[in-house]
Amino acid sequence: MDQAGGLRVLLVGGTGLVGAHALTMLLESPKVAQVVSLVRKPTGPTPTGQRHAKLRELVVDFATLADLPPDVRVDAVLCALGTTRKDAGSDAAFQDVDLKYVVTVAKAARRAGATFFGGVSSVDADSTSHRLYLKTKGMMEDYVATLGFTSRHFLRPSLLLGRRRQDRPLERFFQMLAPFIGPFLSGRLEKYRPIPAKVVAAALVTTASQPAIGGVRTHEYSAIRSLAGM
Repeated sequence: MDQAGGLRVLLVGGTGLVGAHALTMLLESPKVAQVVSLVRKPTGPTPTGQRHAKLRELVVDFATLADLPPDVRVDAVLCALGTTRKDAGSDAAFQDVDLKYVVTVAKAARRAGATFFGGVSSVDADSTSHRLYLKTKGMMEDYVATLGFTSRHFLRPSLLLGRRRQDRPLERFFQMLAPFIGPFLSGRLEKYRPIPAKVVAAALVTTASQPAIGGVRTHEYSAIRSLAGM
């Protein structure tokens, strides 16, 4: 924590569907002293033309990132970085973003003092899965768990509800069906219920401010909503 006692948070993926909500929440939280946001290109001025006093934006190349600047010290890293096989263009490019870049940032955050990692994974993430997406998310969880963080929380949502900057027709179609499908998913199937990205973001931010609990924790639909205060 900084001298004022607030959390210093490293955020990656802050321009995405979940990350954009998380960034807003972190900046509004009285528990957070500083947010360091890693981006691939400058996000530009805010509507008021000024940056939030808590925000420090760092433009980085995730493919070559090794260490954060020497003056950056953080307590927690929150990761909402992710893409799809279609958007990435190849299996290797997809794994670069959802595995390699996440691990790279996590290592850099550890060297900058972070003891907490919170990340957005996926329902049914499993490093032994035959499905590329689920296998990659599982590999990410497994690898991050070896990096020495005191606490690691992985959120495992199903379909994320919300408006993306880039159009994903198939995802938009399932979002339209979500209000009709959701009520039929209960019990063991509840984890597959679609969930608003804003709820996932709220849960992600909440995990960082909880008392340190050693080990790895995974959170599916009901646990995510609980963390978000819903």
